[in-house]
Amino acid sequence: MDPTPGITELVLAPVELHRRNIQRRLREARTPKDGVEFVDPSEIAIRLLGTVNDSPTALDRIDRLSMIPAVRSADERVAEAVSSPAVGSDPRALEQARTELENVTGYHPERIDAFRDAASGLETPMDADSEELLDAVVSIERALRQHTPKSVSDVELVRRATRRLLDADDAIWEATFPGIERVSLVGVSSIPAAHIDLLHAVLERTSVEVHVHFRRGTGSYLARRIPELLDVADPGTVVFES
Repeated sequence: MDPTPGITELVLAPVELHRRNIQRRLREARTPKDGVEFVDPSEIAIRLLGTVNDSPTALDRIDRLSMIPAVRSADERVAEAVSSPAVGSDPRALEQARTELENVTGYHPERIDAFRDAASGLETPMDADSEELLDAVVSIERALRQHTPKSVSDVELVRRATRRLLDADDAIWEATFPGIERVSLVGVSSIPAAHIDLLHAVLERTSVEVHVHFRRGTGSYLARRIPELLDVADPGTVVFES
């Protein structure tokens, strides 16, 4: 679905509470909201993928929790990876680790390598435990992708949309979001890798302005990190077949 006619700015607010708070403050300040649409980054992805008929559906957390024991039993690599005492087999703990690694790395090769380098620099036995957990989570993510035609998560939808945008010219963006002049990311105290990669793709493939509004307290740190987060080759690439 295209934005409402007259919309010129997409405000990406990953947390619904932030969207409500921002809209309330605009009402209290009697600031017009004409020309602005508030969306979740995954909604941006769903619209972009829908433009190219790329089935934008994803598993939710309950789906993944029910699938993890099944892929552990069916996939020898997963079974071996989670056999370590440092990893364990509790689906909730494994899903939490999967989500955290997804947010930090997006399963991008460069970021996975950086994570592994950081893990190897820890003191014993934390270094080996961290590397075993990393291997287990990557194995679980790979197995989940192989056992479902859907995206593993909403974050994976954002990654797929990023690749679609980067692999094409700006025609996909223009077809999906005609008239958009600015994209703003707001209310962030941390930035998932997939979200920064989507902004990277928008900057690289469109003429749209991109603004990031940080939260008080963590903003100065994140502002210093933005150039490093953007400095990654082939955003949306993953360590396994996508």
